[in-house]
Amino acid sequence: MAKVVIPKEDLYDLYVNQKLSFTKIGNIYNCSPGTIKNRLHENHIPIRSRAESLGHRLDLQLGFPLTAEMIIEKINEGMFIYEVADFYGVNRKAITKKLKKAGIKVSELENHQKRMDEHNRRTSKVFFSDPDRYKQQSKWLKELREKRTEETQLRYDTAHLRDYQEYKKVCQRIVDKHYGKKRPERMQYDHKYSVRDGYDNGVPAPILSHPSNLRLISAWDNNSKGNGSIITIRELYEGQGLNLESSMKQIEKRFKPCDFCGSEFEPRNSKHRFCNPKCNKNWQYHNKKNDPIR
Repeated sequence: MAKVVIPKEDLYDLYVNQKLSFTKIGNIYNCSPGTIKNRLHENHIPIRSRAESLGHRLDLQLGFPLTAEMIIEKINEGMFIYEVADFYGVNRKAITKKLKKAGIKVSELENHQKRMDEHNRRTSKVFFSDPDRYKQQSKWLKELREKRTEETQLRYDTAHLRDYQEYKKVCQRIVDKHYGKKRPERMQYDHKYSVRDGYDNGVPAPILSHPSNLRLISAWDNNSKGNGSIITIRELYEGQGLNLESSMKQIEKRFKPCDFCGSEFEPRNSKHRFCNPKCNKNWQYHNKKNDPIR
């Protein structure tokens, strides 16, 4: 396939002046976004940071560049940050990021903070004066926390069914939960039974990143060790008081392959055959199409 040639002037105009994305420029020249990125590097055109790209995307969404001065003007009119966000139809974080980029901290806006404190005192007074409402809100928050905890745990338990990078990130998060993010200088926590072997053999992330499978070693030793394991999978499970065979049977029982795409999923009941409704429709379509009676 012939190399896609794009004049530097045209590339500079599209990317820098018009601020088009890799994808949009790629659509113009009928090539992939990666090709556009390579051409930018070849022509020494600086790549925008993620923050700059997101800021530009916000301006495209609004149809005009949103400035910190426009936000401050609305705040001076008596609006709160969330009200300014609602006014422009954007996320509240987008507003605070615009102010932060301009060197303005929301906590330093005295008038805004005074109005916010006053509003919080007024609403909390009304809220706590109604016992039933307080109990209802407390119950809802408790249920929400439990739901989020269950969802997080399920994400950790099923990480080995997704790609390796996702599994690796989840294992690191669990290590951080046990020991925090700070490490002694030039030291790292190493998995005795490695992350690579854990992913290849379907070990759930909470089992792999259990403290019994972790050791603190120097960064040099960890890098020189590579992806190898220094213990067996049986030693990994026995170190946590688990039986390897029964644990594997529980994992196999909990998940089954989708009848259409083959992806593993957690069935709601014994008759649950597909990982999502789309696979169900696709399976029905293909079976009707291949049915000789029809």
